[in-house]
Amino acid sequence: MIMKMKNLIQDYPWGSDSYLQNLLNLDEKGPLAELWMGVHPRGMSKVDLPDAPETPLADLIAQNPEGHLGKNVFETFGSLPYLFKFLAAGEPLSIQAHPNKRQAEEGFAAENRAGVPLDAFNRNYKDDNHKPEIVCAITDYWAMKGFRTIEAIRDYFSCFCPDDLLQRLLPAGSDEEEGLRHFFITLMNMEDKGKKNLLTAGLSWCESRDDDACRWVLKLQDKYPGDISVLAPLYLNTLCLKPGEALYLPAGELHAYLQGFGMELMANSDNVLRGGLTPKFMDLKELEKTLLFEAFPVHIIKPEPAADGSRVYKTESREFELVYLDCENRTIALKKDYPVSILAALEGHITISEDGGRSLTLTSGESCFLPAGSPQRLIQGPGTAFLARVPE
Repeated sequence: MIMKMKNLIQDYPWGSDSYLQNLLNLDEKGPLAELWMGVHPRGMSKVDLPDAPETPLADLIAQNPEGHLGKNVFETFGSLPYLFKFLAAGEPLSIQAHPNKRQAEEGFAAENRAGVPLDAFNRNYKDDNHKPEIVCAITDYWAMKGFRTIEAIRDYFSCFCPDDLLQRLLPAGSDEEEGLRHFFITLMNMEDKGKKNLLTAGLSWCESRDDDACRWVLKLQDKYPGDISVLAPLYLNTLCLKPGEALYLPAGELHAYLQGFGMELMANSDNVLRGGLTPKFMDLKELEKTLLFEAFPVHIIKPEPAADGSRVYKTESREFELVYLDCENRTIALKKDYPVSILAALEGHITISEDGGRSLTLTSGESCFLPAGSPQRLIQGPGTAFLARVPE
């Protein structure tokens, strides 16, 4: 059965004052950051049922977990394994990385044993799951993703960094992993006077440059004056996704979303280890244990056409797969026994119906839960939507 969802909006300070308001036709003036769709306890969705309106989605699934999730998903994960979001970044998010599954399980258990409350300021692990994620641009979407090469970092920093400090940050002869590790940890642990002098020199140099990374250094300085991490665009790859383009963030990759409206899909977790540009808790030693100190080339994901007329964003994730549905001029048929999914309307009107069952029309920002193993469903416009599912 198709079930309409009621979802929580997170009003984090970095949120936008227009993206979600326009999507949902809201008059709210303050920053709105994320609309969560899923079963995470910090943002549980509810579903409308004929006999029990606004039932928590986790409670619904618990009534018949194998029936709602499908046999394979139930046996592999035991619950809905992904969290789906509209993400509206009006200002930069913190520089961060996410732990892998083993690190999350060990860190969560250790903090529980230590008696650290889940809502404590100094809590690193909110759950025991990893958090690989994909973000797809709805508008132009600026982000930082992964370390630049040592050579590229040296090219930037040599323009304003004194030779003796440059040698201390980037000693000759190091391999890539050790060199990036040494650079980042040394930079973040410099004494305050050294950080101030380096930041002053870097800002002065960036003011004379016509370069995206330098422009973001100056913007970050306006938001986080005096934070050495405002130099991050000079050591992290800085790019702008165009609408329809996506990035995949595996565990351990340092990144930050800077500005824009996007669709985000991740494993069902809220674990974040921060590395700058934030008033929140930062545990650099714990962050270092999770980081991949590798200079990966940035891979922009573009959707691949599927036989049913949808377009699929392929990643290595076992928990989730993002699908784009353009129903402006076509009907898309989801086959029988389609995996457990959440459908979120982006523009126009999206009507979904199933053989012998109910029909539901969604407008922008509205969503519905689609249990596994149901009859064939038809999705019609005119409109566009994103769909989250478990990979087949």
